[in-house]
Amino acid sequence: MKKILIVLGLILISPIAFGELMGDVNGDGSINIADVVYLFIHRDVGLDKGDLNCDNSVDIADVVYLFNNYQKWREPVVFAKDFEIQYYDKNGIPISYLDALKNGWEYKILTTKYGDDVYNKYCIVKEGENPPSNLPSDVKVIYTPKVAALNSFHVAMLVALNDSNVLNSIKGVSTSTYERIKDGIFPELKPYVDNGNIISIGSWSTINKEALLNISPDIVFIPWSHGYLVTDIETVKDLGLNYLVTVESNEPDFLGKAEWEKVFASLYNLDSKGNDYLQKVWMKRNELIRKTRTATDRPKVGMLYWSKDLGPWIYCAQNYYVKWILDVKGDYCFLDFPGTSYENIDPETALEHLQNCDVLIYMNWNSIYEPIYTLEDLEKYKPELIPVIEHAKRVYVTKPNYSYDGNVHMDLLMEDFARMVHPECFDGGDSELHYL
Repeated sequence: MKKILIVLGLILISPIAFGELMGDVNGDGSINIADVVYLFIHRDVGLDKGDLNCDNSVDIADVVYLFNNYQKWREPVVFAKDFEIQYYDKNGIPISYLDALKNGWEYKILTTKYGDDVYNKYCIVKEGENPPSNLPSDVKVIYTPKVAALNSFHVAMLVALNDSNVLNSIKGVSTSTYERIKDGIFPELKPYVDNGNIISIGSWSTINKEALLNISPDIVFIPWSHGYLVTDIETVKDLGLNYLVTVESNEPDFLGKAEWEKVFASLYNLDSKGNDYLQKVWMKRNELIRKTRTATDRPKVGMLYWSKDLGPWIYCAQNYYVKWILDVKGDYCFLDFPGTSYENIDPETALEHLQNCDVLIYMNWNSIYEPIYTLEDLEKYKPELIPVIEHAKRVYVTKPNYSYDGNVHMDLLMEDFARMVHPECFDGGDSELHYL
């Protein structure tokens, strides 16, 4: 007991520095029981560090919250449900992410999955190192890759790593992303398109096999959220290429989605950058929840895309956009449609749900052919929504870069939604939106 008291005493008098990790309240670069003890004694660390449960105060509830979560926050994956990264030391013993960061690691195994379906298991080793000799037969070894991406989210996550070697590793992107890069989306990549380092490889279900073979990527990123997944996997396998299925669209919230940056970072052994990205989004999320907590009402929010041919597409109740609207004290019109993705519904049902809507957010999935930038544009292209527009207090439309650069800077996209739901909680209100 005497030794324990001495150790705790040393902890309590340790100088504090700003910790970049959520929960590292004593600023020593780790998350452990020392932080719990420190927060118990030092309740004056400020909301950013100490208000871990986002209730606008630092009190004993935050100490208990940290005690209940610090072990989980040390793990390689905290929020995401559909991938795992496990680090191993030189003896093949699993270690936490923070221990790997501080003490080094020998190799890691990346797994992507959906429920009981495991899509990939890759062993990633450091450049110049050899993989372990006792890997299970279902684990493939992969080194720092040349990559091809069939989804703009993949490209956004690679751009967000802010590394020239990563940008140079991108050899192929989907046709739609390729055209948007030429138009100025992802400006960091335009020189690579202009000089031919990045080419178009087709789209979901219509992969250009010849183009893909010409660049011969070490890995092809395939999005899970479409009906051609099996076809695309078979196409890539038949070409003798590796693939990685990404399931970020199924994650329950923005934090789970943001954590997929760890997957892309791990392939380049830039693990700390992947974790930094999550920490930035996590801290912004807490800040925005604290700001909107003071709101006195819950405005009714409608959010949808209206296809010219197929009619309304609404975001289902467990979609991460919807979850975020609820988190920042908004109500949502379509909560009776379960699921994590989207649903195509009939116009009558959509308009019935949108009645008495306070905030209308139009997500323009087709900005190339329907350039909607103003209220007048929205009324011109979507006259069906005029009755909703006339009643709503606030109406917003997405800018073309919301699903591109908005994923590079997910923290700013989240802030836009918080400002649209409760502009009264922010200096400048909704006059400083980034992507809408």
